[in-house]
This record gives sequence, structure tokens and C-alpha cells, in this order.
Amino acid sequence: MSDLTVNQLSWADRILDDGTNRARWLASRLPVIGASDAAKLSKPGSVDKYLAAKLASKTFHGNDYTESGHRWEPMMLAWAGIAENKALIHSPGEKGFAATPDGAEAMRGAECKAKHGKVVAGPSLAEWRQLAWQFVCVPEFESIEFIWVELIDGDIRPGLHGEPKSLTVTRDHEKIRELTPRILPIATDLLARLRVALSYERNLS
Repeated sequence: MSDLTVNQLSWADRILDDGTNRARWLASRLPVIGASDAAKLSKPGSVDKYLAAKLASKTFHGNDYTESGHRWEPMMLAWAGIAENKALIHSPGEKGFAATPDGAEAMRGAECKAKHGKVVAGPSLAEWRQLAWQFVCVPEFESIEFIWVELIDGDIRPGLHGEPKSLTVTRDHEKIRELTPRILPIATDLLARLRVALSYERNLS
């Protein structure tokens, strides 16, 4: 990707919310399809189920695993040397498609995961969808660093010398190329239905 293209598509000019206020960020995220939503999009025939889950998420504010991720995320980003990001960034072509990468620089992003009691070799299928979605929303990224810690009783498991693991995922990775065209039609249908549902809800209130 050329410098000119990057300047034209600067993600810093497409921020829906800077993430400094959690309640405001949640409100900004409700009417968009985010990366955690995209992680679930596997079946075109299940859009009604995805919509119900999306609308139900208004009452979800995190759990112990969410808090663990928040605890370890700054360490993982510092270890990788990638700047932290809290901003919700929409795609160049659709404001209803957005993501909040854990780390974001000019042409590189990061996604951090805390794995509890698991030894893994890389992203799960849902996490691959999440990574594909981040490339959709932030096409400036040439790569995303997928970083994870394997935890036992809240601490990095023995044998890892206190360090995370990581995998550099490029936009031309075979899994990204495979999943992106599968996710996009489902996300487009979901977004249309979400907008109708939220409009109906506003008219009732």
C-alpha cells in the first residue's frame, strides 16, 4: 500500500468514539457491527440469532475474563512495542462497520487475548473472523500482531519465561482471504436489520 493511499484512508479521520468514556463507547458501538460481532458470523441463515444477541448485548458490561484481558493487554502491547488503542474506527466505505483494535499504528494493528488454562498455537476460528474484520475496518493495516498469554491461576504458565506468544497476520494470509468474503454478506444483512430494529425502538420511545 502506497503512502498516498494510507494518507487518503487515515483511520485517525474515521474515529466514531475515542474510547475515553466507557458508557459513551458502548453507546457508539451499539448501532455498528464490531469485530466481536463479526467473530460470530458463520451462517447466513442465522442473522436473526445474531441480531438478537447484538440487541441483548446492551446489558452486558463484562465479566472476570474481560477484566483479565484488560489487566494483561497493556503488558502484551508493551512487549510487542505497539501503541494502545481505545478508539472505535469505522471502515472507509460504511460507518456501520467498525472495530476497536487493541493496538493501532499507521500500518500495523494488534489484537490481544488472555487464554485461561489453554495452550494454543494461534487464533481460533472466531478470532480469525475478528482479525479479518479488523482488516475490513482498517484497510491501512498491512499486518495485525495477534498476541496472547496462556494463564494458569491468573499467571503466565510455567515454561514461557513470563512472556506472551505472538503471530503476525498479514492481510493476504489465506485465512483472511478465505473468511472476509464469507463474513461481509452476513454483516451487511445484519447491519440492515439492526438499523431497522433500532429505528423501531426509537419510534416507540
